Amino acid sequence: MLNSNTAVLCRILNPDAQKALLDWFATLSERYERKDDKRINGRAWRAELKRMTPPYGVMMCEGYDALRQALAKHMRLQSLDEMALALFVSVAVHIKSHKEKISFAAQLGEKLNGSTPCVSALRFERLQKASDPETFCQLLIQVVKIRGTDGVNVLSLADGIFLWMEEWQRRENHQPELRNPFERNRTRWANEYLSTSRGK
Repeated sequence: MLNSNTAVLCRILNPDAQKALLDWFATLSERYERKDDKRINGRAWRAELKRMTPPYGVMMCEGYDALRQALAKHMRLQSLDEMALALFVSVAVHIKSHKEKISFAAQLGEKLNGSTPCVSALRFERLQKASDPETFCQLLIQVVKIRGTDGVNVLSLADGIFLWMEEWQRRENHQPELRNPFERNRTRWANEYLSTSRGK
């Protein structure tokens, strides 16, 4: 039986890994935080990460390394996962707040100011058609900036990025897509986007 619930996470499933990711995101808004007897300035992390060339420039930063180490305690990170994590970090530093009520893609279709989705169908289609990590990252940064103070589901975004990177690698290696269409990021995000953009 195919699981057609496209809102559920499918890559970052460990609750401790999810907590580590959310804790790291919360740290980005803190000026003074203590972890393991070490003082952390999350705002300095955010500023440094924003200055890096996305998506892979962030891999040289303390903020990226802190998240990588925290996640590695709870999930196995392959080199592709570290690339996905870099892409996520490059986007996450532009997110104003975490809102988990609905999935990331559903948030893009939300009608926040009237009758039009916050991210237009054309812009969403461009995001769906991104063919390389650099373009995908730039388009994601644009849409999270559009969301602004309305926030983003950080876990859902990270999960989608990890899945997208897996699919990108499969395309690069000329491997077939996953058989279950509901496990493909494009299908999942389209379903979620349409669930809110076509709603009342």
